[in-house]
Amino acid sequence: MVTAADVARTLATTVALYSLAGCAELLDIPSTDTLSLAPSGPWRCLSAPVEPVIPRVASATVRFRVCDFISNCTLPVTGLQARLCDKLDIGCNNPRVEGIRDTNGLIEVEVPLGQRGFDGYLQVFTAVAPCFDTEVFGSAAQGLLCQLAPECDPAAPTEACNVPVYSPAMWFFNPPIVADLEQPISLQLYPTAALPLVLDAAGGELVPGTGSVFMSVVDCDGQPAPGVTLEIAEYEDVADPLYFDSGVISNTASQTDSAGIGGFIRIPPGFVEITGVDSDGIPMSKVGVQASAGFVTLTVLAPSPAL
Repeated sequence: MVTAADVARTLATTVALYSLAGCAELLDIPSTDTLSLAPSGPWRCLSAPVEPVIPRVASATVRFRVCDFISNCTLPVTGLQARLCDKLDIGCNNPRVEGIRDTNGLIEVEVPLGQRGFDGYLQVFTAVAPCFDTEVFGSAAQGLLCQLAPECDPAAPTEACNVPVYSPAMWFFNPPIVADLEQPISLQLYPTAALPLVLDAAGGELVPGTGSVFMSVVDCDGQPAPGVTLEIAEYEDVADPLYFDSGVISNTASQTDSAGIGGFIRIPPGFVEITGVDSDGIPMSKVGVQASAGFVTLTVLAPSPAL
């Protein structure tokens, strides 16, 4: 277990994906009175599933508050570009909405809902700088970060030397958006200069060309779910799991703690399916997302009654 307190704190904030109360609303979780004959407890909705929420309008307004998670979201990240993409659109080649810009770190987008809601993703980019720029990246510049730009020759710099100041992110909506979200989603971007801290926490080295997926596991009440082990259907032999464990990032923990946060790093690009199982190996939740080289994919792992 790694005791990198700063990394743990900021990662925890980064993947506090939805306001949990809002997640409960999106799941349309009924009151306990309506479940008097159903099993009780935080996973009761798996035995007493409700009908999916049908959108009543054509679109919904979603806002993101984008900030630096090293600062615990006290510093906004500005100069952003974003696109709204369908879930199956790899690379966002046919964006639903493009040219999205922030206003002092706030992104607002109108999301088309269709008949079942929107389960696509928001793709977010930040400014770039040369990988050897110590004014931007500090001591992380030069060797490590220039591994992200293998075609860069620092002696004759070109645009090939540029790397993002913050890791680009893809936010997958799960459960699907079916109505306006009253509160902005806190989207904390990871500064590239702090990448060595995550690598130390993971107990490994940088693998260019891979991505990562992190999620907040929630129960039927929309609360963080402890005791859940994450399984990845693809790339199981190369992807490395990480969990938030007792206030630190752990590469030895095998399940979520009370924070309900976990994920995988070093995932080759492509679609991945991640399942949450309990201590008896029973599937509780499942989500499908994309991993992309250099991107951090974020989502919520919510109960899946159909499993």
